[in-house]
Amino acid sequence: MWKLTVTANPHNQIEVCLGEESRVGECYYLGLSDAARIDPEVASAGDLVPKTFENSVQSGLRQLLKGWLQLLQQLSDGGQVYLPFDFSDEYTRWVSVRRKGAEAELVFGWAPVEGWAISLLDFSEVACGLTGFSPDEPLICQRVYLPRLICEVRRASAG
Repeated sequence: MWKLTVTANPHNQIEVCLGEESRVGECYYLGLSDAARIDPEVASAGDLVPKTFENSVQSGLRQLLKGWLQLLQQLSDGGQVYLPFDFSDEYTRWVSVRRKGAEAELVFGWAPVEGWAISLLDFSEVACGLTGFSPDEPLICQRVYLPRLICEVRRASAG
């Protein structure tokens, strides 16, 4: 059974597993993002809550997956979107998602977009118009039922 996992490991890295394939990236940026500094349960009261870096990374990861979910739910047939996961200073790592009917084709790759230039609060503009994407070699393209992918992202964001 095909499965997606997105986790932050103890080595300060984000690990994205799509089926049998996985990639590791830097998650430091997730802990520094503005979204991660606000505790959503208290933010409604207008208070900023200091958090440990680990809690901030988890909050940033949830924000990232929330953005993935929105992009996947809006993806039209024949459309393509890129899901960011590694925000390095000089480049970013992405999962390319191309919809073909009820299926999604997934490919890991990277682009020469600096990680600090992307907001976790709304990366849809970059994700829908990414230029310079280079797939990893050897090229491995996975096909998955799009509702299954959406369900897996939803499950990962809740965990």
